[in-house]
Parts: sequence; structure tokens; C-alpha cells
Amino acid sequence: MNDVTVPPGPVLSRRGFTTAGLLLTTGLAASACGGTPRTAAGRSGTLRIGFSRPNSLDPAKINQAFEWYVNLAYDPLIYKAPDGALRPRLATAWRYAGGRNTEFELTLRENVTFSDGTPLDADAVKANIDYYRKAGGQAVSLLTPIASVQAVTPLTVRLKLSEPHPQLPTVFSQDYLAGNLISPAAIAAPQTLATRTYGAGPYMLSPGETVADDHYTYVRNPKYWNPRDVHYQKVFVKVLPNPSTALAALKTGQVDVIQGDFTTAGSAGSAGLRVSHVPQVFVGLALADRDGKICRPLADVRVRRALNYAVDRQKITKALLGPYGIPTEQAAAPGRDGYNATAFYRHDPAEARRLLAEAGHAGGFTLPVLSIAGSFGAIGLVTQAMSGDLERIGVRLKTTTVNDAAQYVDQLTSGRFPAYGIGYGLQPIYLMGRGLFLPDAPVFNPMRSSDPVLIDLDRKAASASDADRPGLERRIIRRLVEQAWFVPVSLSPVFFFARDSVAGIRPTPAQPIANPVSWYPAR
Repeated sequence: MNDVTVPPGPVLSRRGFTTAGLLLTTGLAASACGGTPRTAAGRSGTLRIGFSRPNSLDPAKINQAFEWYVNLAYDPLIYKAPDGALRPRLATAWRYAGGRNTEFELTLRENVTFSDGTPLDADAVKANIDYYRKAGGQAVSLLTPIASVQAVTPLTVRLKLSEPHPQLPTVFSQDYLAGNLISPAAIAAPQTLATRTYGAGPYMLSPGETVADDHYTYVRNPKYWNPRDVHYQKVFVKVLPNPSTALAALKTGQVDVIQGDFTTAGSAGSAGLRVSHVPQVFVGLALADRDGKICRPLADVRVRRALNYAVDRQKITKALLGPYGIPTEQAAAPGRDGYNATAFYRHDPAEARRLLAEAGHAGGFTLPVLSIAGSFGAIGLVTQAMSGDLERIGVRLKTTTVNDAAQYVDQLTSGRFPAYGIGYGLQPIYLMGRGLFLPDAPVFNPMRSSDPVLIDLDRKAASASDADRPGLERRIIRRLVEQAWFVPVSLSPVFFFARDSVAGIRPTPAQPIANPVSWYPAR
């Protein structure tokens, strides 16, 4: 993590797929989970956050981009710390039984109650998993392999899986929402979850101090199992969807923290605000029509590789993101899952033209592309910057630009575009496969492309030991690079802008989304 005086921001993904906002916690509570220092004054006043409007407050239906709204009120089963370590929260222990990642067991914390007084037990976990799987939210695909949920004892839950799933501990962390447990009493009346909170977290929504779509006020949960690590009396979230408005509110002290945006980065730094950032989103072009159904040339891997050779990643990244972006040819980052240190491509327009000619397209071709305007992780800007490099080898982008994330997803999933601008948050490779490149990826593989080598590697990695999995994941990412399913250009950072009054905002490569539960008053 770097503290600097300038930066960039928003995208269509925090960790993986979301439809708005930017990509993805900070330290954890000191006593039971170890992580954030205490202040001399203990709990203090109100933390004020500026953030976008949530689509719901139901943890099973909220868009992942807005997870802050539920992280305040819903404790996860497992906590992912800034160093990437998975630590106890509502679960005190977990393990895979057997050797193929097809059986998983959780041991729950004793004497925990939800904010409505309902006790936490194994039946509550079962009710939550059943609800998340039926709710239609983003966690559904991550829980699909769960074939059965058994309450072995009042505080022990055993999951049996229909196929290997090596990332359940991560799925049950705050990162992917499914671990944020809801009171079973509220699950029985789910219509209330959209506008109220019923969690076992440090705060709970105060309806009388909340105006939907304008501001949301959270107060301390008196039933919280770990009161020592509740750092504020209240948390006030002001809806500030416009980046410039959000920065103005931060500068004038109306809020203490906002998630950064590349359009306001320079201004934030020059105003003396604390700016933190880590690389998290790969931005570039997705070549979705890998079978050439709409754009015949894309069926040839030589053509797809030519596009990768044509793009000057260093030039584009420096021009758009300055010192904060990292040029990349892969959907992975240094030190993260799947990263290959040896490059496959170089900027070589001559090689690009040779490959096009060899594939029978010496005269080039026109490539229809879907893009999105505004500050969505620089998707539109990167797509536009790529067009010049591609035109020099005879490939002309015919770009259709939409204005918001809902339109983007609607057009993307229509299957009308053979290529699209993409901004996708880095994830564990198993989870990325289900969101990005496997045949059943619901949004980002609109043509349902399938590669038997990728599928085989994915299956092997899913059932592999912790020692063997990294090598297989590197092969998965290299296969995507060699088959040129994407033309990645840059790794774009996630930014947080804050006033000096708040400490504990520590995004890291292992955990790039800072969690407000762990922020605390500066000394």
C-alpha cells in the first residue's frame, strides 16, 4: 500500500463482477482477531463516509460494489485481514475434510446473538446458505457446488459439495458477502432486509436517522459479541454518487472518507488529503467472440495475438494512469494468484501485421466494440487509447459507448458485440473462472466460449492441494494469455481518500478494499 498525494479510481468491479462503483479491508479488531490499535479515548463520536447509493441492504442481494453498507452490520464467518490471512470471526475454526476439497466443516463462536436477539447456531448457518442460494444475488454461483448443509452439533456445520471448491473460506469472508450471516428470524420475513439490518456485526441501521437514497445512519449494536473493538458510536454514510461532489464533501469536512476516483485524484492530493492505493483492476479489451460468430477474424488465435502485439501498454498506462498504473498482459498482478513473471507479448506492430497476413487478414478488418463512458475504471479511456495502436495494423474499432453500468451489462449480455472494454477486479483464480472465463460465467463470457484445456486445468486446480494449486493457476492465466481471449493493458488502482482524523485505512495487494469496521479515530 502506498500513501501518496495524487491517484485514479472507479470501475465495474471491486473484486470481481459488480455493476457499479469501484473495485475491493483493513486491519481487524484487536482482542479476538488481532489487528487495529486502540485509541486513548476508546470509542469516539461519528465516522462519516461518502459513498454511492446501494441497490439494497439485503446482504444476499446487494451489489458487491456497495459491500460497506452490509459490512458495518453483518459480521462474516471468516475475516480476511490486510495481509490476506483468514482469521476467526463468527466461525472460530474451519477445515476441509478428505483430500479433494469436497467436504467442509465450520465451528461457530459461542454466545453470539444477532441484533434482534436471535442466537447464532448451526441451524442459522444452514438457513443463511439456503437463503443466499435462492436470493439471486452475486453469491449464488459461488455456493452452487454445495450439495447439502448439515448441523452436526449446535455449533458445528458440515457442507458436502458436488464438486471440489477450494475457496469456501474466502467465499465466507467479508469479501464475497455469503459469509455475512443474517438472523434466521429476518430470513423468515425477507422483505424487511432491503431497508433494515439484522446482523451480528458491530453496528445496526437506525431507521429513524436514515433517509433511503440520501443518508444511512448506523449505531452501535448493544448485542455485539466483541464490544471492545467497536470504534465509533455512530457511522453516517452520505450518498454521494458524483466523484466531484464526494471530493468537495471530503475537503469541507462533511465526510471523513470516500472511495477515490481517477477524475479527482490530483485535486485530492493537492488538497492535502491522505490517499491510499493498490493495483486491483485489469483494464483493456475482452475478445468475446472467440469462435468468430459475429466477427470471423477473431476465431483465429493469430488474429487475437496480433491485437496483443499491436498495443503499446507502457505508453497507454503512463498517459492515463501515470505512476499509479501497471502495464499488464494478464488478468493477474505481481504477488497475486496466477501471476506469470515471464512476459509472452511485447509491443511489436510488425509482428502483429505478420500474424494478420498469415491469418488471411493483411488488409485488416473492422471490430465492433462495446464501451462505457465516464470514470468507470478508465474503461472508455483505455479503449479509446488502444484504437490508435490497432488502427496502425489495420484493425478499426467501431465503438458503441453507453453511459451507465446497467446499460453496459444489458448490452454486454445481449451477445451483440464481439469485443468489449473491460475493467475486472482481480480474484482468486477459482472464483475468477466462474465470473470471467469459464463457459457458465454469467456476464463476462457472453458467447459462452469454452476451452477444454482451461476446463481441465480448472478442475485439477480445484481439487489440488495448497502446495500444487499455485502452479496450476499460473498455467490457467498463461493459457488465457496464449489464447489471447483478452487484450489487457493496465492494472488500475483502487483509491481511498481520507482526512487525518481517521486511521486504519490500509488497503494492501492481498486485501485491496478497506473495511470501515476496522477504521478508528486517529490519536
